Amino acid sequence: MKREHFDQVYEDYHKLVLHIAFDGLRDHSLAQDVCQEVFCKLHEKIDGLDEELIQGWIVRNAHRKTIDFLRRAYLKNEVYRDIDEAMLDQKLFDAGVAVEYLVAEEEQRRAEFRSFLLARLKEKNPVWYDLMIRVVIGKESTKAVAQDHDMTVVNLRMKISRARRWLYKNYYQDYQDL
Repeated sequence: MKREHFDQVYEDYHKLVLHIAFDGLRDHSLAQDVCQEVFCKLHEKIDGLDEELIQGWIVRNAHRKTIDFLRRAYLKNEVYRDIDEAMLDQKLFDAGVAVEYLVAEEEQRRAEFRSFLLARLKEKNPVWYDLMIRVVIGKESTKAVAQDHDMTVVNLRMKISRARRWLYKNYYQDYQDL
């Protein structure tokens, strides 16, 4: 994975990691430490990760690092002096619920944006829409789809490329603002 992509992943997810950590630790500087450790570990392992799994990896590791910091603080008696194990378990459970909510909320926003993009693409060019749905999303054979549309595979790929460029040109900034 390229450094530019890592920077984008950091921009997309650092606030989520800070939120997860702060929700569990209630200490901003410790939350920043968790964030730093999560992204340092991601930087080390980024070449071996599938891009589709990065968000889940980040959330899971943020949660685990938060738990590690809570245990360290509990054992060292630095942050939570009179906390009992049931209270610690409740805090960890609450942090987990918050993470699940944030992830579900983000997935919902992305799904709505995908639906919006597909609707705009269908309005712009129904052929592009059909090709994108069948080849890019549905993973159908380019040869079979090209035959259905009475075109060559090269022509099909060119139309998909045009559709992608149109989407990028018109909606990339909206995607970045998610």
